[in-house]
Amino acid sequence: MYYVILFLIFSVGFSSLYTFTTNMMGYFIILWVFLGIISGLLLTILYCILFIEIGSKTTPKSKAKVFHLRNALWLAFKFNHVKITSEGLENIPFGKPYVIYSNHKSMLDPAAIYMELNSVISAIGKKNLFGFWPMNRITACFGALPMDRDNNREAAKNMIAAIKAVKEGMPMIIFPEGGIKTRDVEEMVELKAGAYKLAMKANAPIVPTTIIGSSAISKEKRTKKKNIHIIFHKPIFKEDYEGKTTLEVGTYVESLINEDIQEYEKK
Repeated sequence: MYYVILFLIFSVGFSSLYTFTTNMMGYFIILWVFLGIISGLLLTILYCILFIEIGSKTTPKSKAKVFHLRNALWLAFKFNHVKITSEGLENIPFGKPYVIYSNHKSMLDPAAIYMELNSVISAIGKKNLFGFWPMNRITACFGALPMDRDNNREAAKNMIAAIKAVKEGMPMIIFPEGGIKTRDVEEMVELKAGAYKLAMKANAPIVPTTIIGSSAISKEKRTKKKNIHIIFHKPIFKEDYEGKTTLEVGTYVESLINEDIQEYEKK
């Protein structure tokens, strides 16, 4: 909504400026309105580009940055006719570092979670998302880290950096399937147990999170209305997973998520 209002302010401002400076009324007003809209759109785009460039070089722990990113995402979801709902937000330990583990069926999944949380949070994503503009700048805005699964040394280095970030107070989102494996089903279909080292090494709460409906995003036409529903489970604290292996924890989180999806499909 913020960017829509900003665009309207720019457009009206330029239209008024063109009208008063040229002193031409009548049919010329249509021209000035048209030019005002074009100028407003260009200035809004320039504003976004400057924000992305500046934001990528500043701390991700910024409430102002959350405000701008959420408004940009709101516009993107509206454009794609996607409605997001959620339940269980009261389970999120806001103000403390935590790690969200979720099923993954769409490129919009991290954005949908970010929208619902409305707070500072970072993420770990596939390396190929970090190699082109504007994604490499947007991911830098909220301190996201790449995961190169084809390079064990690089993956270990970035996992250590992510663990350090969580220990220093940065919540994280990670998709333990290791990418989008299939969109044919909503359930988690693959378990990368190593992903759970992120929370367990940082002694942070694990928040199992179920995303329902995102597998249809790429299958449906953009103009068709789509719904994404997110379920945030109660956190699994250090005391709960201490002494367990990453495989045991991962299997339990996977069962929680898949049970949600199966229950939803029955309805």
